[in-house]
Amino acid sequence: MALVSVVMPTYERAHLIGEAVDSALSQTFGDFVLLIGDNSDSDATEKLIGDYDDPRIRYHRNRPALTANDNWVDLIQRVETPYLASLHDDDVWAPDFLEKMIAPFSRVPDLAMVYCDFWIVDKDGMRLEELTVRESARTRRSVTPTGPLNTDYADGLRLVAVQNAAQPAYAAVVRTADAQEMVVPQDVAPLYDIWLTYCLVKNRRGLYYVNERLTNYRVHTGSATSGGFGPAEDAVFTRILRENESAGPVLDEIRQYWASLKWARGTRLMDSVSNRTESQRELAAAAPNLTGIRRFLAVAATKFAVAWHVPRLVRLAKRRFSSPS
Repeated sequence: MALVSVVMPTYERAHLIGEAVDSALSQTFGDFVLLIGDNSDSDATEKLIGDYDDPRIRYHRNRPALTANDNWVDLIQRVETPYLASLHDDDVWAPDFLEKMIAPFSRVPDLAMVYCDFWIVDKDGMRLEELTVRESARTRRSVTPTGPLNTDYADGLRLVAVQNAAQPAYAAVVRTADAQEMVVPQDVAPLYDIWLTYCLVKNRRGLYYVNERLTNYRVHTGSATSGGFGPAEDAVFTRILRENESAGPVLDEIRQYWASLKWARGTRLMDSVSNRTESQRELAAAAPNLTGIRRFLAVAATKFAVAWHVPRLVRLAKRRFSSPS
């Protein structure tokens, strides 16, 4: 039996999945199997995978198709190896990703997950260095040293619900038993990766960080991330706050970060006048946990039509003038 299973859920990504599969098959650590769960309607992905001559590939096509969340969970439940790693069909691993991710499990007892930093790349695979550096700093991945995370429970909640530092969907290896114990509530789907990290923290399982960028995480208009996960994000935060009422000051940090996400949603919705009611709803929910000018603007935009339209026009003007001619 192999040591690691690489799980790869996919849907209509025949134009990208080949690069992801190649990056898995070219790993310097070769003791793994690749499980691909295909939700596609077309035959393109099945034909592409059929051209590979590698016995490590285990391909199946979901009939009927599953949701994105259920496809990932189904793959997790199919794993028979001690460890698993998830790789999205539009992302790419560095050749030594698995080698560096699996090594700590043999040195450190009771580890449940090893995760790393990553590059953010555009649709063509070009590195977005400024965005990568900014996100590494915001999540504290840039300053967290390689090694076990010797943190208390509040720090663990902060890691999940403020920093969102660990990304097990494409930048981690997880002990299979821990992942298979996880139950993903339907209202948090498809944020199964955040929920998995939260479950590990809640169960006081060991985490380990490798301070290297070993994944290329692709952002593009066709990705699920580009569409946002508003209701699922709200469900995650609601559940975490409800289940940890005695966690102390970290709860205020979580509320403030949640408010910043709702602020971002509310301002993005300003792109269309037809979104005004939904935008104001997001801003009203964010306002109590915002500070400074953001709080003032959120309250004003909720109460007065003109206070919503003015920042909308400013936002559109900035976009127009910053766009290349």
